[in-house]
Amino acid sequence: MYIDQEKHREATSQLRNVQSWMQQQLLQPYEDGSVETRIHSTRKLTASQHLAIYQRSYIARLRDCMEKQFPALAYALGYNLFQNFADIFLSEYPSGSYTLADLGRHFAAFLQQTRPDQDSNQKESWPDFMIELAQFEYQINSAFDERIPKNHTPSSSYNDRDLVLTPVCYLFRNRFPISTYYKAYIQDQKPELPFEEDSYAILIRKGYKLGLFELNPAQFIFLTYVKNLRSVAKAKRKFVEEYSFSKTEFESFWKVWKEKWVAEGFFD
Repeated sequence: MYIDQEKHREATSQLRNVQSWMQQQLLQPYEDGSVETRIHSTRKLTASQHLAIYQRSYIARLRDCMEKQFPALAYALGYNLFQNFADIFLSEYPSGSYTLADLGRHFAAFLQQTRPDQDSNQKESWPDFMIELAQFEYQINSAFDERIPKNHTPSSSYNDRDLVLTPVCYLFRNRFPISTYYKAYIQDQKPELPFEEDSYAILIRKGYKLGLFELNPAQFIFLTYVKNLRSVAKAKRKFVEEYSFSKTEFESFWKVWKEKWVAEGFFD
């Protein structure tokens, strides 16, 4: 059997054109008079009515996906307002990925661009909370899907020289108590919008379980050094030098931190 390459290329090109047109109609619908030529009408529905079913279903799926990616934000904003923001976002940032896991990648940036006090000299604080919460929730979703390097081998040693932070590890420094609010939400405590308060937290993944822990400022700084320098010993030296601690004084802190963090699974 022989395949006519010219006909094959022509058919492939036509298929791509139809796929591109359909994607455009789903993401950013427009009237160009081509619906009737691409979709057949039936006795019960016109071509446009058939297309509208797909459009409504697709948008509904995207809305549902956004709400699942940002459940605490949807609660904080109120579901109607969240859906309004999500609809505008989806029209301006249509999905271009084969996976909907990336759908909300630019949502925090979108909230920053569209904040109601954008042109005001006096900024309100609640948009900043919503933006931080959006960034936080997207990072949590990303952590579930992040791949661990193939050459990664967990260490069974707890000597300082062998301690390295687990591969899926994120440190958060926020102007609001974001992690506290998020945990209160997922525990169904119906939290109120918080006041501005600096907060620090670490997110780790062990296997397919996420751990979220609050930190104090000193712990956040030290773990940031550990992560960036990939060495506890180097981080200890830098921390002692930067903050004028004596080695003996810092070791007393480190002994307590280390025992707790090893038990919680911060290190491999």
